[in-house]
Amino acid sequence: MGTKIESVFMQMHNGTRTGEGSFNVALRDLFYKADIQNRHKLVNAFPEFFGEEVPEFGIYKIKIK
Repeated sequence: MGTKIESVFMQMHNGTRTGEGSFNVALRDLFYKADIQNRHKLVNAFPEFFGEEVPEFGIYKIKIK
């Protein structure tokens, strides 16, 4: 089984990534303050920061069948 790669957001959330710039810090803080609908929008808008989903916060990629 492969190792799961943590997104920048989860690294910051877990405290394993520090010294980030003001944009990433503000994006993380905005995510914490947002309601679930807006959290989905943030994840979709910034996949390079959040990854495709954030299951720790109940946000999953919608799979179209």
